[in-house]
Amino acid sequence: MLRPFKKVLSRNVRAGVMRDGSRMELAVIEKRGDGKSGLVACNVDNADWIEQAMSRIGDDLLRRSRVSVVLGADDYSLQLVETPNVPAEEMHDAVRWRLQHLLEYPIDEASIETFEMPAHANPGNKPMLYAVVAHQDDILNQVDRMRKADLHMDVIDIPELCLRNVAVMLPQDNEGVAFLHFTDDCGYLTITRRGVLYMIRRIETRRGELGDAAEDEFEAGERAAGVALEVQRSLDYYESHYDCRPVTELVLGPGQNLAALAASLAENLGISVSRLDLDDLFTIEQEIPPAVQSDCLLAIGAALRSEVAANVEVA
Repeated sequence: MLRPFKKVLSRNVRAGVMRDGSRMELAVIEKRGDGKSGLVACNVDNADWIEQAMSRIGDDLLRRSRVSVVLGADDYSLQLVETPNVPAEEMHDAVRWRLQHLLEYPIDEASIETFEMPAHANPGNKPMLYAVVAHQDDILNQVDRMRKADLHMDVIDIPELCLRNVAVMLPQDNEGVAFLHFTDDCGYLTITRRGVLYMIRRIETRRGELGDAAEDEFEAGERAAGVALEVQRSLDYYESHYDCRPVTELVLGPGQNLAALAASLAENLGISVSRLDLDDLFTIEQEIPPAVQSDCLLAIGAALRSEVAANVEVA
């Protein structure tokens, strides 16, 4: 989570936006007095997204919203590195030094933020952290785009942490849950328990590939088996490296043509597999089609970002 600047606005409303090619995905969440958040807006628009969004949602609502912007999958890299054994004030420089030979551009042009992972159950394992690495030009482009739209961006986020924000709201998170969501770029898997993020993993299966495979029973089975293997490896790692009970629940993010995948995952993994229902998490005034829910889930996760809910803070 990269913070280019901060501005104090309403703490009850936050918008999440993500540019995906010529599309802009937008979600607005409002905290309400009944303790349940309202999903006020969930839209996918074309290149004229800002004018359309304001006409649909209301100029005033967006103007008073804090905004979280999500980087695309190709706009950053996520590097897992050993936590340097240095004082906290030297951590950032130490991580930069470790990453300088892994980038395709000079380290001085990189914007780097970090978040630590939970300690392993085996005290002999070294502590690890993730470094989010993005080119400074990509960050500045996001900042400039939001300023030109007169929107108040205070956070730049990444898909993995946006989905973490959704996962920790699930009732299954109390005992530990694997959350799997597919986008046009890849699949994202998180494992959380009681609000703590234990694992994030990309799966090289795209949403479109699942849709294409759904029409062919053999191909659908092969694709599901490949996904199940990736999930099983992550579950095994979680159980062997952390002092937690095994995960017995997997939740699939919204989308079309997922029924066969859900059944196959349940059979291959031997765990309960369910589908995310946004009605269980939010007050929703109008029905949102599954395809739109799927497109906007990262924006929804970004809109859930809050100082209270976040378990990972970035210096």
